Amino acid sequence: MKQLLQKAIPKLYGFYFNLISLFSKKKAAQLALKVFSTPRRGRILEHQATFLNTARQQRITSEDCLFMLYHWKGNGPTVLLNHGWESNAFRWKYLFDDLKKLDLNIIAVDGPAHGNSSGKLFTAIKYSKVIKSTIELYEPEIIISHSVGAMATIYNEYHHPSPSLKKLILLGGPNSLETIMQDYQKLLSFNNRVYNGLNATLKEKFGYEIEKFNAADFAVNIEADTLLLHAQQDAIVPCSASKAIAGRMKNATYIETQTGGHSLHTEENTKHILDFLSKA
Repeated sequence: MKQLLQKAIPKLYGFYFNLISLFSKKKAAQLALKVFSTPRRGRILEHQATFLNTARQQRITSEDCLFMLYHWKGNGPTVLLNHGWESNAFRWKYLFDDLKKLDLNIIAVDGPAHGNSSGKLFTAIKYSKVIKSTIELYEPEIIISHSVGAMATIYNEYHHPSPSLKKLILLGGPNSLETIMQDYQKLLSFNNRVYNGLNATLKEKFGYEIEKFNAADFAVNIEADTLLLHAQQDAIVPCSASKAIAGRMKNATYIETQTGGHSLHTEENTKHILDFLSKA
């Protein structure tokens, strides 16, 4: 019964959007964007809080978001960790001990509407503003970002290049908003009237049409040495996304890994990250 409901609910949303679009394409698009931008998961669980409470915590204001920042002090270079969709700063626990052994000064954030940060809505552009505020505060030399966190990081670097940034690691990052939105349309089965309304809404709200929002286009001016890791068996974001981004970057190393899926939580991928960090 639960599986049937999980399959039916997206279609019900799509049916509702299609119905509303008969009266107002704009209203239907706004509702579709709200559902798209609302995470269902990603808040802190009890076992996650135990780890995160070992950090010094502070809340920072970024526009309409009060976001949580975690700091584990180290004497080495500062590294900023940016999680992905429906996640939080706890996702870096698997890498934490290795980063501490390098004596890095570790900063991690909870994105808008995730973890201990405020808000109900999340977009890559909204997240990029949180990343920008954190970079201005801590001037990291290294940034490691996963999934949509990678897209948000690239977007921020395009608009606000970080003078301090020397090494960038992008894990399983998406490239094309058009691909994401087409998957969303397919999942919910809403019509092209709603899709076209979404396109107009995004253009009005963020200044980009769906087909023109591509991480690869935003990555062209990044100067930092960059490692892009993507698992062959990633069922969420295809390898072609990271490959396309790497192809537009000046100093990129692309590695297609054999393990880890979308999370990339394996010894193989940790070794790739540590090897990259150890290079002069």
